[in-house]
Amino acid sequence: MADDELSTSAWRELQSLCAQVDRALAAELHRFQLSVQEYQALDHLHTHRGRAVRVQDFAGAVRLSHSGATRLITRLERRELVARRLCATDRRGIEVELTTAGAELLGRLQPVRAALAGALSDAGARLADSALACVLRTARADGGPRTPHQAPQPTAALRPDRV
Repeated sequence: MADDELSTSAWRELQSLCAQVDRALAAELHRFQLSVQEYQALDHLHTHRGRAVRVQDFAGAVRLSHSGATRLITRLERRELVARRLCATDRRGIEVELTTAGAELLGRLQPVRAALAGALSDAGARLADSALACVLRTARADGGPRTPHQAPQPTAALRPDRV
């Protein structure tokens, strides 16, 4: 199997595992009327241990545009899970923080969080097994494992004498 096929195979395996974890998490969060994205937002704010986060930084952390983050914050704010305020150090900025109700909801989600950690551990183990299998297949295709003193030769494109 060629390197690009191995890379593609590993990428597909990673995508499949991520999708499985997302589906399982979404099913559990549905009982709490939360989406995965809302959970990720609350979890991110929780990691700041009571400190407010600038909306701009929050948007990057939850992989949303500024306007998408603002809409998400508005939904969570309506449920009183987060609060927003003017930035204390820069009155042009807006900060968001987890409320007591948001922290309490995350507390009730602890069994879900524990299950997620277990699922990620299982998924990581499966991905590591898959990656190891890819490495072993590549090593066999290249003539077997090498000792540290038998490093592979760079391809022609990477060899210094060909630059």
